[in-house]
Amino acid sequence: MPSNRSFVAERRNQILDLLEQNQQLQVSDIAERFNVSALTIRRDLDVLQAEGRITRSYGMAQLLDPLSNGLSSNQVTAKYCLAKAAAQLVTDGDTIFINTSSTAIRILDFITAKNVTVVTNNGSVLSMNYPPSMTVLITGGEVRAAKKSLTGDFALASISQIQAAKCILGCSGISAQRGLTTLVSNEMRVNALMLSRSDKRIVLADSSKLGIDASFQYGLPSDIDILMTDDRATEDQIQVLKNAGIGRIVQVNIKSPL
Repeated sequence: MPSNRSFVAERRNQILDLLEQNQQLQVSDIAERFNVSALTIRRDLDVLQAEGRITRSYGMAQLLDPLSNGLSSNQVTAKYCLAKAAAQLVTDGDTIFINTSSTAIRILDFITAKNVTVVTNNGSVLSMNYPPSMTVLITGGEVRAAKKSLTGDFALASISQIQAAKCILGCSGISAQRGLTTLVSNEMRVNALMLSRSDKRIVLADSSKLGIDASFQYGLPSDIDILMTDDRATEDQIQVLKNAGIGRIVQVNIKSPL
């Protein structure tokens, strides 16, 4: 039976679908659509705004334009499905690293394993709900307000003291030539250290990121034990990455996310 957190995650995904269809909606209309309070919807919108999916003003919510740092509906759905699938890889008692990826942090909505410890430099975790059996540790560090990320020496010092069972990381791009890359220079060292301090290394990247090189490299293809992407990736894209040394590639069906 789905957990309350799963219902919340599904409602947020459906809100994104509604905004895709209607351009913008009033908070009151969304609350009526889901038969919940306006306060509940405002909390949902707070999370979606923190993840960079929507913009808000004067009681209205609007999906960000895909041409201006927003996401297409396919990408939104892919991120939801990848997070849900990745959560199944977390087992009882795991300690896991999660970076600033908005996809990776969403696995908290779906983890059912008990006594899990999450270590993250993603400040958006402060607005999320997670079960009482889960422990969430924030690395500390220099705050980058735009992305709610924590980087620098304090973050690195925290991570260096931990050996995690798994890391679940996102990226700006992944290619056979340069491996894992990010657009943010400050996050490069944090991501690299999370990789090196983990027993199993899992990367989430929707198909739009395959074959893409961003500015700052933090890992090689051979550093990745499992790459999870969506079923829009082509056979050629998958084969090129396999040949580059990725351990296993899992394609997640995004056609029926709910």
